Amino acid sequence: MISAALCLSLVPVMVKALPASIPVGEKLLFRGGVSMAVAWAAARRRGIPLLPGSPSLLLARSLLGGTAMLFYFIAIEGLSLAQAVTVNRLSPFFVAIFAAAFLRERLRPVQMSAIALAFLGVAVILRPGEVPAGPYGLLALGSAVLAGGAHTALRALRSHDRPEAVVFWFSGLIALMALPLTFLGGARIPDLGETFLLLGNGVFGVAGQLLMTAAYRHAPGGEVAMYGYLSVVYSVVWQLAFWDALPSVSTAVGAALVLAAGWINYRSRVSARHFH
Repeated sequence: MISAALCLSLVPVMVKALPASIPVGEKLLFRGGVSMAVAWAAARRRGIPLLPGSPSLLLARSLLGGTAMLFYFIAIEGLSLAQAVTVNRLSPFFVAIFAAAFLRERLRPVQMSAIALAFLGVAVILRPGEVPAGPYGLLALGSAVLAGGAHTALRALRSHDRPEAVVFWFSGLIALMALPLTFLGGARIPDLGETFLLLGNGVFGVAGQLLMTAAYRHAPGGEVAMYGYLSVVYSVVWQLAFWDALPSVSTAVGAALVLAAGWINYRSRVSARHFH
């Protein structure tokens, strides 16, 4: 999950670096197309069948995750990198909520407190006047909710489908969703630098998805999701390295609250496991 967070933290860097003249549909098309090809090659090399073991769960994971990614890509265009990534990091708390509701994984009072602290952190980040446009913040939040549902379905898929098959179908649906958006958005042929960024978006995305899917197969959703918070730290580093910009005070404070909530959530699970 640490490696997955590193790879996935580079996806918004690629998207943010692309000019606004490249429509969001084209960004999604490269993301889905490259990921689908890599997942297919990995499955073929290992002799893993791509026929879904649980079509309904796989469809739910793909629809939720694909819509979450669309919202996230749009939000990245209107928010700073650190803002978009931090708000998106609420998804592990929705994983905990949805896992308790649908997978019967227990949600303890300390975890509920951590969830409240995380929402407070996002409220600090999205305070009036801090975010350039309200809809972008709402899209980032909506992305976190949908991603939480997608990751819960991913946890449920662990006994049905291998990571390569899950990523293959998920990526295929993203590419399918992106096709009409690409043509309606006025797609154009990218230059060499833009092509590199679009391909990087797909390569880092599929690497992160394969690593994350494997992680969710081997540990409870709410526990393994903790390590995804490293993407907040990575995003601050990338923002400073590539845009020479430190996050604002409210973004730094909000990110610290979200990270603290993630740590509380993680420690509560570790303590409970040792107790039992």
